[in-house]
Order: sequence, then structure tokens, then C-alpha cells
Amino acid sequence: MNFASLSALSLVISPVTGEEMSIASLAVPAGDPFYDVLTILGGMFWTITYILIIYRGFKDKTCGMPLMVLGLNWAWEFIFCVLGSPIVPAGSMLDLTWQTPLQRIMNALWFTFDCIILYLKFRYGREEFKASMPHAPEWWYYPYLILIIGVSFACVLFSINEWNDHNGVYAAYIQNIFISATFISMLYKKGSSKGQNMGIAICKWIGTVAPSLLGALVMAREYGATWSIFVDFRFMPLMKFLIECCFVFDIIYIICLYNMMKNREHISPWTRKPLPGYGEETAPKTGGHTV
Repeated sequence: MNFASLSALSLVISPVTGEEMSIASLAVPAGDPFYDVLTILGGMFWTITYILIIYRGFKDKTCGMPLMVLGLNWAWEFIFCVLGSPIVPAGSMLDLTWQTPLQRIMNALWFTFDCIILYLKFRYGREEFKASMPHAPEWWYYPYLILIIGVSFACVLFSINEWNDHNGVYAAYIQNIFISATFISMLYKKGSSKGQNMGIAICKWIGTVAPSLLGALVMAREYGATWSIFVDFRFMPLMKFLIECCFVFDIIYIICLYNMMKNREHISPWTRKPLPGYGEETAPKTGGHTV
């Protein structure tokens, strides 16, 4: 096998900087109001997603995020909130992340929300645990949660070093694929929309699309990436594949959740109120009928 030809797949030269364009070399300029506004807008939809997951979790007495992706999310947000200067000494072995101060603030906010969701998982997640491993001993529950969180932390941490992914892009999109895919399986495993709603599904979709558009704008404005570069197979083929997969799985999840609520539970996907012809006695008990 010619390994030189494989390494050339990622070699696309920036017309502006004259350097190879890769995830390791690309960064959102800090302090630019244009990018700051886009960062805030994109982050706002993930913030709404977390708030809605927490709201429905307490209302339905469940956790609306599957365990594996919760562990990855928690780990990503902790690492990209804490592990990097100025919180750790610059140049130290823990100085791993290169995100803007604004993005770090958003990571800290998301990490706080993820801690609340993690609490919901510890308190109400036994139903999911029993459904996924029906013959496992009852006492496995808490050790299993802790194990998943530890493994998730190691996966995100090692991926940063392995891929020089100091902005966490690959880790974020890979776990986003798992989030969307496992949301679909969680929906059908529960057989109801308990812990979920259309706001969560749509805001998660927009919150994932937004940073993809931000990244494309950075590459176009700062590094001179043209349309021909974007569609060149040699240019970040894995990254483009991950973005497309996230988009497709998010759309599938939106459609599946809509159909579950309308055609199986017979409630409005937007208000959770019973559809005409279906009274309160036929509506599923999901902790209330308001969003």
C-alpha cells in the first residue's frame, strides 16, 4: 500500500496562507464581532436544547439523553471548558484546547446543563438501563454509569492528541452522530416521546448545522477556500462525511419523533395536547401536555 498517496488526501493548500488546510491549522479568529455573533447564535440553539431536555426530564421523570452520548457530551464540555490556558499553565501537558474565550464561556454553560442532565440519568435512568441490559444485576447500574463517563472522558481526551484536534471538531461531530442515532433508538425503545419534544429535535439540528456554517465561513474568509476546494475529495473527506451524517440523522430523528407523537400517541407534536377525537384518557402519560 502506498501510504504517501493516502496522506495526500488531506493536503489542500490555502490560497491565502500558502499552508495546508486542516482541522489542526484552522481556528476561529478571537475577538471578531462577526464570528462572535455567529458563535452566540449557534450556541443559543444547543443551549435551548439542553434546557428543554432538562425541563422534560424533570416533568416526565426521565432522562432524555442516552447514556453513551451523555458521557461523551459531558467529557467534551469539561475538557474544552477547563483544559486550556488560561485555566491551566500555557504549554503544559494539559494545555490541550485552543478555543476562543467566548466559546469557552458557552462550553462552561453547557457543562453546567450537562451536570443537571447527568443527575437526571443517575436518578431516573434505571428504566433505560433495564431495557438495554434486561438480565444485568440491579447493582450494576451506578458502576456502569461511572464506567461510561470515565471511558467517554478518555476517548475525547485521546482523540484530541491523536488527531491534533485542539478545537474538538472531530470529537464533537462523531459524538453528534451517536447522539442523533441513539435518540432514534431511544425513542422506539421507550415507545413514546417521554423526555423528548419537537423543540429538542429541531434546536439540536440547528445547533449542529450552525457551527458547520461558521466553519465554512472561516475557511472562506480567512483561508480563501473556494467552492472547488470545498467539493475537492482531498479536502477533509472525513469531516465532510461526519457533517453530512449528522444532518441526515437529525432530520430522520425529527421525522420519527413527529410520527411517534402524532400517529402513535395521538398528541400534537407542538403542544403535546390530545389530537381532535382523542381525549385525555387516551393520551399517553408523559408528565403533562404542555411544552
